[in-house]
Amino acid sequence: MKRLWGFRPLCAALLLTVGLGVADAASVKLQPQGEALTRAVQAALGAISTKELPVTLDSGSGTVLVLGGAGSSAAPFNPDVAARVVTVAGTRRIEFNPAGPLPLEQAVRQELARELGFKDWTAEAARTRLSGADLNGDGQIDLKDLAILMENYGKAASVGDLNQDRKVDDADLRIFSSQYKPVRTPEPAPVEQKPAETPTTPETPAAPGTDTPPASTPAEPAPGDSAPGGGETPPSTPAQPTEPTPKQP
Repeated sequence: MKRLWGFRPLCAALLLTVGLGVADAASVKLQPQGEALTRAVQAALGAISTKELPVTLDSGSGTVLVLGGAGSSAAPFNPDVAARVVTVAGTRRIEFNPAGPLPLEQAVRQELARELGFKDWTAEAARTRLSGADLNGDGQIDLKDLAILMENYGKAASVGDLNQDRKVDDADLRIFSSQYKPVRTPEPAPVEQKPAETPTTPETPAAPGTDTPPASTPAEPAPGDSAPGGGETPPSTPAQPTEPTPKQP
């Protein structure tokens, strides 16, 4: 790890010095049989081809692609399988199910991704896998790969010789710099600060046995009700009318 980190200042300087490299090309060795499969393979390669790294078909050798089984005596396909890989007379073949669950173009992309070791069928995956710049084969083109290239710089080595001219030199650095893309770690989203809430003081409950019931005014008993201490309440005496006093003559 110390050795790798020691390369960091040198790596940055080299990438700035050599600038962007020229566009390279990658060819995929496959032998599609029949017009339908050939069109499907060419369409699949066109989907991952870019100006920086064109991907072309080399049909002179490689895995054979066929639609259906190998001959009339071939085993029937599992209806849930889009394709299968077999070896016939020492030749590797990918046989596509004519009545499979996927359309032919989708089945071709799925099987070619497995065949070529792509994580997914994208231009980025093709760039990483086919450019040759992923020298340690970890699926990324980063400073670890540049460290490997610099170990072989100026040597007649195969590792780091990206243009296949039997030496590792500035031309390979230019190719590497065109493929190098540092992985950026996304910044964490800012945490929204909420205003602190003022805690409310709970009321202190009264101690058990100290509650005093509210005083109530006793109601005046109605006539005929029992008076306190027993017995009936005597009826009240009506007021006597006052006669007018006669005037003296």
